[in-house]
Amino acid sequence: MIVIKNKQRDLISLLVRSKNLFKSSAWLATELSLSDRTVRTYLNDLKSLIERHGGCIVSKQGYGYQLQIKNRAAFNLFLVEHHLLDRNVKHANCREACQRKHHILNLLLLECQKIDIEVLSEQLFISSSQLNKDILEIKHQIKPYGLTVKKSQSLLYVEGEEKAKRHFILSYFFHDGSINLLQHLTYLNKLNAAISFDSLTIIILDECREAKIKLSDVMMQNIVLHLSLSIKRLQSGLSIQNLNMSQSTKDTLEYQVAKKIINRIEKVIGFCFPKEEQMYLTLHLMSKSNFCQNDFDAELYSSLTNLLIKIKHETGYLFLNDDQLKNGIIQHLKPMIVRLEQHIKLKNPLLNEIKATSLELFELVKNYLSQLPELKKFTIHDDEWGYLTLHFLASIEKLKNEQKAKVLIICATGLGSAQLLKNRVECEFNERIKIVATQGYYEIEPKILDKIDFIISSVDLSSKVFKVPVFCVSVFFTESDVQKIRCHLSSRNMLLSSCKEPISTVTSSRSSQHLIHVEQMLDDLSADFFYRCTHPQSKEQVLDFLLDLLALNEDNDYKQKMIKQMENRMLLGDIFFSQTIVVPHPTMPVGKLPKIGIAIIPDGIFWDVNYPQIRFIFMISPSIYQNPTLAMVTKAIVNLIDDLQIQSKLLKAQNFDQFKQIFIQLIEKEYSYE
Repeated sequence: MIVIKNKQRDLISLLVRSKNLFKSSAWLATELSLSDRTVRTYLNDLKSLIERHGGCIVSKQGYGYQLQIKNRAAFNLFLVEHHLLDRNVKHANCREACQRKHHILNLLLLECQKIDIEVLSEQLFISSSQLNKDILEIKHQIKPYGLTVKKSQSLLYVEGEEKAKRHFILSYFFHDGSINLLQHLTYLNKLNAAISFDSLTIIILDECREAKIKLSDVMMQNIVLHLSLSIKRLQSGLSIQNLNMSQSTKDTLEYQVAKKIINRIEKVIGFCFPKEEQMYLTLHLMSKSNFCQNDFDAELYSSLTNLLIKIKHETGYLFLNDDQLKNGIIQHLKPMIVRLEQHIKLKNPLLNEIKATSLELFELVKNYLSQLPELKKFTIHDDEWGYLTLHFLASIEKLKNEQKAKVLIICATGLGSAQLLKNRVECEFNERIKIVATQGYYEIEPKILDKIDFIISSVDLSSKVFKVPVFCVSVFFTESDVQKIRCHLSSRNMLLSSCKEPISTVTSSRSSQHLIHVEQMLDDLSADFFYRCTHPQSKEQVLDFLLDLLALNEDNDYKQKMIKQMENRMLLGDIFFSQTIVVPHPTMPVGKLPKIGIAIIPDGIFWDVNYPQIRFIFMISPSIYQNPTLAMVTKAIVNLIDDLQIQSKLLKAQNFDQFKQIFIQLIEKEYSYE
């Protein structure tokens, strides 16, 4: 195989994503962090290679360079063989930039250093101009915290209040969902040898339990992080100044608890905390605790009740009937108001997930609860709205349809692993799911597929096709697996009220970029393998014609292997999705490239006595290498089963372009529930 340099591979990937668009060498150079001259040299070197594999690089004076594909199948095979399909230069560059900024912020804030631009640019192997761009982005990033980047002679440093620096440090370094919190604690513990975070946790637990202040696991971790950071900063001679709090704060339970915690820590670390640090810890306890006060806030309860009545009248959602929701919101709002008054920002590690899975509900909560008189005077960050949304999500869980989804679990032959997965699914979804059976892939009984709603499999079934959704999971059923199933259940069975349509768990815009991606995906899979049958033919004739199309650029024995594998699949189970849709496919992948042969038969063909009028044939040929896009299309075929209107439109399509524009609606429908 020809050896392609990494930067040349990046250049090819960039040309593929900019296919049929002219891009100047200067633009390409900027995207790849290369010189204009180097890019032109690489383009010249790659020209003959790309031409030998079904493409060509066209240059045009004043416009730049453009990749044109002459033989789609040959060019896709070239991309597969050289592992170029999944390269994403933009994301890689983004990751590099994020890593640089993380390193710079670490120097400026955690290590309290002053940095020299010229020296640092040499250490990071980037230009001074690029480093200055990173610094500019950092300035914008820290500005909301009241921090600025200042320059003294040739050295840069961060200027601002110590309180603001700590807020940013906790928010940026210790709330990254991609890194385990224990790693953060271990990192702080290495920097802070005075006391372990285990000791801090024990001290906080003892005093909070004694005072009957209840803290969740996440809140406890936040307090431990705060104290670890405080001790480290104090050891470096950095303390909070000018922390203004009312005298009445000293009369609160939280102040007394903070005092006891500080006293115990001082005995371990051997030095005293300034009074400001004790007050700062008091603020954190006040903002994070759910200590139940006896003087129930009737005014707040009344305001919330009136708001839930308004939600019911304007949207039909019956949150008003949920007393547990009302009490939970009240108990959440009290410490939240303290946080808002003291300008303490509580980071929500679940915010992105909440927005991704329940954006419409998030916006509903934000829109209505911002009307509460007690909240109107504050500017409230999305992290806080996210926490409030969780209360409403919990309420929705109780309002959902109690009908259980019927599930088939597919495992490898090991009975132990099958039982492990079954037990974990039952433990997580006992109220939502009924497990019909647990079987190995080759033990599947065709009739059972008619009795289930979806499949949970620990075996990779990406190259297989079923007429119900399939979720590939770990045998240990990880949290990400749980979220996939939960999202699917929510999209199907949500019951909020008798007079409203369910809230969709995802709201996605049909961005032009995504639409272009879907169109290109369909072109790659089926543009050359589309057949509209306009005259009477037998089942065998249509299948043979589709196989001839799919055999293009494959091995000589491809067709025979496909026939044998499709026969094996027929023995294994049904390939009929409905009375009019059939999806023949192999038990094991045969081809080099993922392909789908599509036959549209407006007048129908006779398959057998049970299926006398087949009008759609989707012959799927998975790749032996990788199948990144097949799953989306097969899910769309499942959506086609009950969409008679789309079926009618597809039967009228005269060519592949017309078919594609209609079929995209099914993919977009599936995409909106991903």
